[in-house]
Amino acid sequence: MGQFIPIAIALAGTAAQQAETQRVERKTDQETAQSLLNQSKRQQDADRRVNEEISQLESSTAADERTQRLDQYRQQLQRGRQQAVGGLETPIGGATFQSDAGAARTGVDNAAAATAGLMARIDAPQLQRQGEAFGYGRLATDIDSASRDSRQQQFLDQLRLRAIRRRPEMDLLAGGLTAAGGAMGGAAGGMASAAPRQGASFYGAYDPITMGYA
Repeated sequence: MGQFIPIAIALAGTAAQQAETQRVERKTDQETAQSLLNQSKRQQDADRRVNEEISQLESSTAADERTQRLDQYRQQLQRGRQQAVGGLETPIGGATFQSDAGAARTGVDNAAAATAGLMARIDAPQLQRQGEAFGYGRLATDIDSASRDSRQQQFLDQLRLRAIRRRPEMDLLAGGLTAAGGAMGGAAGGMASAAPRQGASFYGAYDPITMGYA
């Protein structure tokens, strides 16, 4: 029983050291896995943004820009129409004059509409490319921002990993238990070797023939 106690104490010290090592390894694995998940999420966000821009480019046409530009030209023509046909909208003159003036106004309106349509078609591709260029710029800004966020997240993850340390008090306790068990075991062994053997005394070995101690 006396030999069992030192062994149990030494084993408790060893177990404490192993438990602390396992705790550090487990925390390190958890933080590493979380770091990988964080970077994966950042990458997924960046990929999603790129895919959105690619989808917009694939569906990009000049139709919307042409319609928008044509509306702008029509609004401008509407504002300038009064000046352009003002001389043709007069009550003076006979039926022939009024008919010719109406035809002239129609001709002016048709010519203006045709010109507006032509100009809108000319401007539309340029406006489309400008819109795409703005999209590229926004995408570059978003990717750069995502890259900075990823680096910051990685820095924080590395800080958390480096912060994982063995607890000195646990190592001290484990070392103390191991040393105490060893010391107790050594002392018990010394006492056992120093104890007199059976049939012996401090006066020497007993001689049954002479019935005395040698």
